[in-house]
Amino acid sequence: MANREVKSLVHLNVRFSKEADLKRLQDLLYEKSGQNVSFTGLLEAMSHEVTIVTAVHNIKSNKGSKTAGVDKMKMDKYLQMPKEDLIQLIQSQFANYKPKPARRVYIEKSNGKKRPLGIPTVLDRIIQECMRIVMEPICEARFYPHSYGFRPYRAQKHAIRDIINVVNAGTRSPDQPVWAVEGDIKGCFDNINHRLLLKKLWRIGIQDKRVLKIVGQMLKAGYVESDLYHATTIGTPQGGILSPLLSNVYLNDFDWYVGRKYMEPHRQCKHKCNDTRRLKWAGVTPKYNFRYADDWVVLTSTEREAERLKRELTKYFRAKMKLELSQEKTYVTDLRTKGIHFLGFVVRAEKKRKTPDHKTWTDNLVGKPFPDMERLTKKINGLQDEIRKLPECRNVEAQAAQIQYINAVIMGLAQYIQPSICSFAYHEIDRRVNNTALSVWKKMFPKQYNQMQQPLKTLCNLPHRHEGYDSKTFAISVNGKWFGITMAFITHSKYESIPFDQKMTPYTADGRRRYVNYRSKHKPLPCDRPSINDPKEIELSAYAKGKGWKRNFEFYMNREYAYNRDKGKCKCCGAYFSDAVPKHCHHVDNNLPIDRINKVPNLAWLCVPCHRMVHNSPIPPSTDAKVVRKIQKYRQKLAK
Repeated sequence: MANREVKSLVHLNVRFSKEADLKRLQDLLYEKSGQNVSFTGLLEAMSHEVTIVTAVHNIKSNKGSKTAGVDKMKMDKYLQMPKEDLIQLIQSQFANYKPKPARRVYIEKSNGKKRPLGIPTVLDRIIQECMRIVMEPICEARFYPHSYGFRPYRAQKHAIRDIINVVNAGTRSPDQPVWAVEGDIKGCFDNINHRLLLKKLWRIGIQDKRVLKIVGQMLKAGYVESDLYHATTIGTPQGGILSPLLSNVYLNDFDWYVGRKYMEPHRQCKHKCNDTRRLKWAGVTPKYNFRYADDWVVLTSTEREAERLKRELTKYFRAKMKLELSQEKTYVTDLRTKGIHFLGFVVRAEKKRKTPDHKTWTDNLVGKPFPDMERLTKKINGLQDEIRKLPECRNVEAQAAQIQYINAVIMGLAQYIQPSICSFAYHEIDRRVNNTALSVWKKMFPKQYNQMQQPLKTLCNLPHRHEGYDSKTFAISVNGKWFGITMAFITHSKYESIPFDQKMTPYTADGRRRYVNYRSKHKPLPCDRPSINDPKEIELSAYAKGKGWKRNFEFYMNREYAYNRDKGKCKCCGAYFSDAVPKHCHHVDNNLPIDRINKVPNLAWLCVPCHRMVHNSPIPPSTDAKVVRKIQKYRQKLAK
């Protein structure tokens, strides 16, 4: 940051009782942190009951909640505890925190190597999420605007669009940034210096020493691999919930070190553009830096300046960050020839495409994003391997499930490269998928494979996606209906039309409004929705520990999800709940085991009269026929 001096220190007095109060606290932390205020008293906010419940909500909705750590405990075990017991357990962990080592596993990288991944225990994940909820708004207010990795509301496409915007802004200038330094940090996350990281957390505004002590314990918790314990003296645990935030804190000083040179000369200045213009008039060579996690790019206008920056940053990382730049993988690139390879895209500076209007023809260069075909080819190879697994499936249902997974991969690839000039890449995916499917269908159906090519619009899977498309694809017959492989070209390219709005953040009312406008189809639940859980009912759960007791902590969490899903009205008669229309949360199938009975699909909100009728009370003759059918349906599920 341009101004590192801490202006004041605030001690938090935690006074909130619901989710909306927690949101207001986050907004306050963000606002004050942006004014260079630092904070103590953070631990009380992190260990507050509302924060813990919010953290459990966040983690349980993640697929990783079903993965156990070294203690072999999964999230379901904690969700089945009475609420008071779980809250007290987590609060006691905060008071005397001793993290368990992470379970080490490995995942495949695009270059064929394996990346280590640490899986913390569920309790450690809950504690890390509680800490992230309070720490993130403080850090977000001081992060560099043009870093995009592991930050809310930001994605790879925004980083690419930011680069394109800078290249296009210099179209008419002799200093157009067409040279780049593409950085590669050797084992960035594995070599982060713990002492330096804690210092950076202190400077960024987290000055509660108890919190810093917990972070230090997390960093040194170690990992277990093949039943052997390994200590960790450097690096952040990859796989930890808090690790992405910590890595951004660590690299934030690097962002500002380059950014202050030209792109963001004075963060507090009200006239940034005038500042940048003044530097240009003074003969300062333009420098624009962008970062996504440990991948970064610096754009400049001359090869000489790019080479100088490479040497300078090599020394900076070694001296100030205790990290090393890989000289073999840190390139100086000309965007007019090779282009930069960044986040699976290749960005080049090329002439504008000629249009029928000759007046628009120009020799000016503009930035153009393309899919990185070398990286995409490796993804397509993996996709082809999945198609070749189809003959190994035991029955048609298993084949349909495998086709569904293949379609998910195709759509994922297509959506990722969607913000680029990608029509060639789409057709390359479809061509290779079709060729592989042809050989596989010949193997599975040697005499019928020609008849098993069906128009996309006739498929029963993904009907809205395939509607109106006559292109043929390979399919199988499932219960008399065609179930087939989708195509990438249906996705269509979709450029980011404008640069990322830097005021878009989840920690201001204006930032959230901007995000809703940006994603017009996205309608999040209001953060200040009233809780439908009666405190007396929750209190009873602490004493109801008998075998098979249904009203555990999971029940009181998931029925809020069910309430919002049902839009606050009865699933049978459709009446909106109020003081005059009392409600009840009904278990659809009352005979499921305790680990399944309180899942959201098994919960339904009914008004009290309908609930009584479901449990075999007489149905009045005047009841609407549609309501009667719904009541009978619930009765049948109870009778199973």
